[in-house]
Amino acid sequence: MEWQDLPTCAFGSGPELEERLAALVIAGRKRATVWGGADENPTAPGMRWVVTAGGRPVAVIETETVGRRRFCDIDTVFAATEGEGDGSLAFWQRAHEDHFRRAGTFAPDMWLWCETFRLVHVIDADLAARAPSHLQAEVAEAAALLACLSDP
Repeated sequence: MEWQDLPTCAFGSGPELEERLAALVIAGRKRATVWGGADENPTAPGMRWVVTAGGRPVAVIETETVGRRRFCDIDTVFAATEGEGDGSLAFWQRAHEDHFRRAGTFAPDMWLWCETFRLVHVIDADLAARAPSHLQAEVAEAAALLACLSDP
């Protein structure tokens, strides 16, 4: 598959999180993403992207849908499709609120761009081999976070 001339994208901030989220894409767990609704929308259905982690190409995805939704209107289906943590809405809300607060843009009714995509091609076979351990670590870390939140 020819991918060298495709636009690139990375999920998360920093090489470790980028690798973890890219591994979730390769594992088939992460099939959606969001970004601030005030930002431009660089994608459209049918576009293909090279997912990078730490600056290296790891996979090719294809946008299926993209649209805007308010933070407070994200539902359990979309949270599960985004595939981070344990896939729950509670984890999604906590992780994304933290992200947008750090960026100084969080509001419960803020607009988000919501994209769904499909995995087209795996470029990095080594990351693909490590994807199950990344998935296991992601679920364990989410369980620990949510347990801390539920303790009084």
